Amino acid sequence: MTDNTHRGIPIKQTTPLSRVRKMMAQSMDESVRRAALSQVTREMDLSAVQAARAAAGEQRHSVNTYIMAAVARALPNHPLLNAELVENSIVTFAAVNLGMAVAAADGLVVTVIRNADQKSLDELAAAANDLATRARTGKLKLPDIEGGAFTVSNLGMFGIDGGFPLPRPPEGAILLVGRVRSQPALVDGQLVERPMAWFSLTFDHRFIDGAAAAAFLQEVQERLAEMRSCGS
Repeated sequence: MTDNTHRGIPIKQTTPLSRVRKMMAQSMDESVRRAALSQVTREMDLSAVQAARAAAGEQRHSVNTYIMAAVARALPNHPLLNAELVENSIVTFAAVNLGMAVAAADGLVVTVIRNADQKSLDELAAAANDLATRARTGKLKLPDIEGGAFTVSNLGMFGIDGGFPLPRPPEGAILLVGRVRSQPALVDGQLVERPMAWFSLTFDHRFIDGAAAAAFLQEVQERLAEMRSCGS
């Protein structure tokens, strides 16, 4: 009779890792072993985003589309966040190839939107929707998941406020976005309700320092505060 236990605990089921899960496990193991990870967090005001969505019709674009647009447009001004460490050199990229984490059936998949900073909101949303659909139906191709330099992972839809995401090697940074919550805020001496969300930026401290990470989040907030036109 086969002993159906592990460490003395009865086993219900043994499931081999899928190809995607195996790749993800290897990637996360490499992320922890090779990088000196650190994190900065900031609570962001999304009032302008919500106003822009209301003006355009909220079903047109998600909050995440505006966040990815702000991130993509800020990255060219913060080259260390759009770079990787290769041996003893920092390689900064001329293109903004933005990673977007998608929860698929067999695990988290990071898809890549190329030249994301050059896209309008409509173009960015179309690219994101196409990649997410193909990720969930198992129709991604190799170019869809390769060549990213910075990733956005939005877990707000699961009620998450924050966390400590791990960059996908060889990327140097990843941004986790939490849920949008109505919070009291002091504006011009008045206490008002504002839609707020926590942004958690994990980065490789070997070549990105805390000041550079904080400056990047500062610009992301500024760009989110300037969001107006739905298609721009």
